[in-house]
Amino acid sequence: MKVAHVVTKLDVGGAQTHVAELAVAQRDSGIDVRVIAGIDGPAADRVRAANISVAIIDQLGSAHGRLSQHAAFSAVRNALAADAPDIVHSHSSHAGLMARLAARRDGYHSVYTAHGWPFQAGAAWKQRVASFAGEFLGGHIGDAVICLTEAEAERARRSRVVPKSRIWIVPNGIADVPDALRRRGPVGAVEGPVMVMVARFAPPKLQRELLALVESLGERAWTLRLIGDGPGLDDCRSLVSNSALLAARVELLGHRDDVPELLGSSDIGLLWSRYEGLPISVMEQMRAGLACVASDLPGTRVLFGDELAGVVAAFNDDLLQVLVGLLDDWTRIDDLGAAARRRYEAAYSAEAMLAATNRVYAAVTGCARQQF
Repeated sequence: MKVAHVVTKLDVGGAQTHVAELAVAQRDSGIDVRVIAGIDGPAADRVRAANISVAIIDQLGSAHGRLSQHAAFSAVRNALAADAPDIVHSHSSHAGLMARLAARRDGYHSVYTAHGWPFQAGAAWKQRVASFAGEFLGGHIGDAVICLTEAEAERARRSRVVPKSRIWIVPNGIADVPDALRRRGPVGAVEGPVMVMVARFAPPKLQRELLALVESLGERAWTLRLIGDGPGLDDCRSLVSNSALLAARVELLGHRDDVPELLGSSDIGLLWSRYEGLPISVMEQMRAGLACVASDLPGTRVLFGDELAGVVAAFNDDLLQVLVGLLDDWTRIDDLGAAARRRYEAAYSAEAMLAATNRVYAAVTGCARQQF
């Protein structure tokens, strides 16, 4: 079985991490894997390190107008023709549409993973209109669409963006880390808990709002690490530098290649965002055994499950109340971290994701007996 993954970017983000995790797991299982992307970056480096071929086609990363869209479509077709895959598996809205159009044109089976629907509430209206049109077209020409949660699948069914018969639910999964990269207990007991959020400084993430909120924590002992880069980083730097409290308590670390190590030396994992699919950054926090706190969204509720392996907050006041309670209670931090780790082990391993993805491939190719 030969699979070609197509994604707009292979820099930093949830979809990028998912592509790298899935491609490596597939390679390890014996599947012949290729990855095609429009923008290079750290996720591409990880894929290459696993001896998986990566093709970067600039047209896919820079297409905006009609002529550039046509160039991207042609470039994707040419890249796929070089490998003649059995499955074209695409990710992210732009690459997803280009890849499914190319697969339909040239007779390849296609699967698309929707990493959160960009037309949902919380996005700008122009983005919602444009993305709905693209997702509707792609959803009706491809063979299958993978949603990360039942809530996302229901949104697709309700909006009719994808025919019901083509919708599958496959949660994300990530490979485990060594014990040394898991939380080791209250390492910051004197200075207070270390909070961490790993995300690009761009919508739908809300780092600026988070900074304004944690300033209200006052003189309690705490540290906040914000990891990632993006267009909103400079604004957050200004906000921090203009506040003596934030300047003393907040670490803006930019892009880092040692995220697992940083998570393992933290205590509370945060994700403050307007909308998400099934956020891998929270999954990584769960894997590390952090006490997880996230926006109250369908994907985060699914991640935490019935065991409540984390805390969701709907509004700024809710988040502030949750953090105030956690900062004064190391036992609660430890208990939530242990529950998060158990939930990761039970539901979000790379092996579980691989097996479920293979079932989708078998269905769309009609090769139910093929050994994936």
